[in-house]
Amino acid sequence: MDSAFFLIVCIIVVVAAGFTQGLTSFGFALIAMPFLAKVIPLQQAVPIVVILSLCTNLMVIVDARRHVDLKKIWILILSSLAAAPLGTSLLLLLDERLLKAFAGVFIILVALLQLLGKSFPVKREKLAFVPVGILSGLLNGSISMSGPPVALFLSNQRVGKDTFRANITAYGIILNVITICTYAYSGMLIKPVFTYSLWLVPSMLIGVFIGIKAIRRLNDQWFRRIALWVIMLSGLWTVISSL
Repeated sequence: MDSAFFLIVCIIVVVAAGFTQGLTSFGFALIAMPFLAKVIPLQQAVPIVVILSLCTNLMVIVDARRHVDLKKIWILILSSLAAAPLGTSLLLLLDERLLKAFAGVFIILVALLQLLGKSFPVKREKLAFVPVGILSGLLNGSISMSGPPVALFLSNQRVGKDTFRANITAYGIILNVITICTYAYSGMLIKPVFTYSLWLVPSMLIGVFIGIKAIRRLNDQWFRRIALWVIMLSGLWTVISSL
């Protein structure tokens, strides 16, 4: 691929991914990873996406920091971290494609139900974060898909857009930092990873900035619908990648 064309396409993709993250507080990897993994070696593309995701999350949390609920986030984080090793062990028992297909179909169905107006609000929300965190950790440890369970639960609870963005972003930052430390320990943070990341940071910043500006024009109802469509897209992509 011509280097100039490659750079232009990368910039467009990362701007789009950054916009999605700025708007919904998740979805950066969903848009950026499929393309970057085709033009950059996978062992480099994965840490690049995580580094850029951390940058997007830091930008969003500055905008939404006043709405973070640390009590709920810590319960979610601890539950997720405890379940992640079990998720990894699932790969020894089940085929990765089967896990992706099951998770993708489940996510699509739950998101579709919510789009159709069906929700099941949980009264003891704080306690409910334990199973949500466990499910998120299992999926993160097995197929690197931690965000959708948390996003679906927050949507089910009809959480306002500011609280939704703040809590899922704070959760994402912790996971990003832990993941990057893991990559550093395993020797995946090599020079090309930092080089590509630095080249793509400006376009990522532009996308996130536009997304943050756009979210201010959306009410809670429209935000929830857009978030659910992004979740459905992530489920669909997961199913496709399992084929």
